[in-house]
Amino acid sequence: MQGFIGKLFDTSFKEFITPSIIKILFWIAIILIALGVLANIVTGFGQGVGFGIISLIIAPIVGFLFVIMARVYMELIMVFFRMMGLLEGIARQKGVEPPKPAAEPAFTPPPAPAPEAEPEQ
Repeated sequence: MQGFIGKLFDTSFKEFITPSIIKILFWIAIILIALGVLANIVTGFGQGVGFGIISLIIAPIVGFLFVIMARVYMELIMVFFRMMGLLEGIARQKGVEPPKPAAEPAFTPPPAPAPEAEPEQ
């Protein structure tokens, strides 16, 4: 098992860093959402007391909804990683070898068409 920096710069993508940093990403999202809510409230009071009170009520509700969406998104990412692990386990039980990365790109563009010759008269 490689270290974090080794995984980060592994261009074969055999080891993933997302499962190890998902908690950090979630906390960063929460902090950014909280700063956004705070900025919205301050901006609301900067526009007037009425806008400030409305922002004081609505901004935390919207921030809470964003936290829920961030959590669902992070859980969805982790579901994909768990599915991958389960599929790898099933493949090992069946004796199936995972495909090796190709040296060539997976997509090769078709050759350009030859220029048409002008008809003779």
